[in-house]
Amino acid sequence: MQILIGVIGPKESIERILKVSEEFNEIELIPFVYENLSEIEDIINQNKSFIDQWLFSGIMNYTFAMDRKLIQSHQGSYPPLHGSSFFGILMEAQLNEKQIFQRISIDTVTDIEISKILSYYHLDSLNYYSAPYKGYNKLSEIADFHRSLFQKNHTEIAITSIKSIYEQLKKDGVLVYRLTPSYLAIKLTIELLVKRAQTTRFENLQMAIIGCSVIHNVDDNNEFYALFKWRHHELDVKKSLLKLTQKMNGSFVSLGDGFYFIFTTKGEIDGSEHELFKFMSAYITQETFSLRMAIGYGETVTQAEQNVRYGLSQIQHEKEPSLLIIDKNYSVTMKTPDQKNSLLSSKLIKEDIISKFGKDAPINHKDVLRIATYSYKYNKNEFTSQDVSRWLQSTERNARRILTELESAGILIKCGSVSLKQRGRPKIVYQFAENFLY
Repeated sequence: MQILIGVIGPKESIERILKVSEEFNEIELIPFVYENLSEIEDIINQNKSFIDQWLFSGIMNYTFAMDRKLIQSHQGSYPPLHGSSFFGILMEAQLNEKQIFQRISIDTVTDIEISKILSYYHLDSLNYYSAPYKGYNKLSEIADFHRSLFQKNHTEIAITSIKSIYEQLKKDGVLVYRLTPSYLAIKLTIELLVKRAQTTRFENLQMAIIGCSVIHNVDDNNEFYALFKWRHHELDVKKSLLKLTQKMNGSFVSLGDGFYFIFTTKGEIDGSEHELFKFMSAYITQETFSLRMAIGYGETVTQAEQNVRYGLSQIQHEKEPSLLIIDKNYSVTMKTPDQKNSLLSSKLIKEDIISKFGKDAPINHKDVLRIATYSYKYNKNEFTSQDVSRWLQSTERNARRILTELESAGILIKCGSVSLKQRGRPKIVYQFAENFLY
């Protein structure tokens, strides 16, 4: 199967890159032309499932994708603009204008890069002013930088790598040339992306085992009842794990006593980590049992199983969803969901309650977390005591008590009532107070 590299950039930049790619037989470059930077988000989101690596035409569209977290640093790159690129455009300008330029302004390339180039070739007599790239939202500052120096006669020529700045300066009467990646820079970048893609494909085929351990928290006061309650919970966990296994194209094995393995590959896990955290979040608030999960990678099934067993043995009781990952080199990594994207953080909820009511808060932060968890899981912003009793598997009387306490504390508010076509009063409908949790 050929390696697929997506090329993102303006039309003329992509054409330049495609010419260089003719040397490579083992890859296919797929062009994605855009007019505005905002189009990049849709391009990546709609095509990332089949693209191995992304090749950006320059630093501007690359940083746009990175800042928006559309890709990670190992998923793409862009050709650098120093060395042969710089000397190539400078030579072209001097031949076209029939003069030697000794005072120039340049952007994107840093002072350190330029000074190293000039000192290496003993060109210290060349005076330059540089404006390092600060982001796609600072382009007007770069244009002003070039224009001001040229109008004050501090420079003879402006060199920019950004198309919009090049066009603007040209309209303003500034002598400007466009700095583009050299043939060599593009070729080396493609070679880098090919190696990355090959490495990623190999790693994605690596054996992986997800280990899940469900630990029973015995209630000494009613051990018989707790045991059956735990068995029911275990069946729910097993059903959820089977769904996870199906999504990961894996194989499910129950080892008994609440111990389960999912056999799959690294590539399947890398695309489904959010599903693992979603699964753990759904059960983290249970009081009758605790859940531990670890992932073991290995070149063989034996190595992967050794790693996942070791990982499970090292996990302490966590109040937040977390995954312990042991790779083929036996290095250990603890992964947690991004708190910026996580609506349900026990630590944050506890801190919020303490900040509002002090350490002697009249409510239990676990009650808030458990209701918030199931509200999020079932996409119900409004709920009744009947919903809460079902979520917490408790009596409706206990659910009403919890809801009343949370309302008194200002965490929940009444937002209506509903008749369930049964005898008795209508059920009060609650929701979280504004600016709390959500």
